[in-house]
Amino acid sequence: MNDRHASYSPVMKKSSEQLHRFIRKLRYKREEKLRFLLVYDVERNGSRLKAPPNANGFRASSASAWSDSHSSGSSSDQGAILLQPPAARLSKSVTQIKLASGRRRAVHLLARNAQGYAVFMGINQGGVKDRDIRRVNAQFIDVDLNKIAESFPTKAELDRRVRALRANPAEQLRMVAVSRDARGQFVLKAQRTEARVAQLKERFLKKYGGLLRQAMIVETKNGYHAYWPVHGGAIAKFVPIQNALTKKFGSDPHITNLSRVMRVPGFYHMKNPDRPFLVRVVRWGRKKPFTQDELVKSLGLKL
Repeated sequence: MNDRHASYSPVMKKSSEQLHRFIRKLRYKREEKLRFLLVYDVERNGSRLKAPPNANGFRASSASAWSDSHSSGSSSDQGAILLQPPAARLSKSVTQIKLASGRRRAVHLLARNAQGYAVFMGINQGGVKDRDIRRVNAQFIDVDLNKIAESFPTKAELDRRVRALRANPAEQLRMVAVSRDARGQFVLKAQRTEARVAQLKERFLKKYGGLLRQAMIVETKNGYHAYWPVHGGAIAKFVPIQNALTKKFGSDPHITNLSRVMRVPGFYHMKNPDRPFLVRVVRWGRKKPFTQDELVKSLGLKL
């Protein structure tokens, strides 16, 4: 491993264990295909950069095939690599995971991660489109405590909101951007400092710790992903339960579709390459998967 990857070495054993246990918790069988999506994730001033040419001379294909499952991966200049290996073929060590892309090019997950590619994986079993999903493996949420994204019909309302945010000593902002969308709405996008995100992470766990005690919790740089593995799940119930979960926990309302991909534990969040953050499981939750009806009842969800 060269110097660029040296920072990974102290945690590789734990990262490998987390990746494989995460896959087992989602109840993937050895003969079933996993769906990895590598998306170039590096940002500057809140905007994702264009993917550079790959080291072996070809550019990753666009993620247009995943536009209904990864909201930020549908633009034509968005570098992305789709990998679909059988679970049994996945190496036990993340340092050794080298898979073949659709172009039959070797893709080393850890090396791509170090170059700025985020590693995502399809949670439910099936293909890359919602209509291709054959089994619900989990119900889940994405809690992003970093971003503020709001729309306003008038510039005066936008300006009032920006002034209020900047005047609030609790809101530590590192970036504020305003724009206007195609509908004429004034759009506010802001990002909080790492210190503020850390405060909000602690507050979130204190508020929802009781409800999350049986969930598998993955910590990301900007918040948490919570999973409730299920068995015998009905495809038709997945979206209504996802919608109910987002309302219950105030999580990302876009995380509702069957073919959604999520960041994988054991790899780094690389939006800021100078400050990579290892995505990791901080709680494995209960051993027995839920039924969807049991989950709805235990969390008091309103469908």
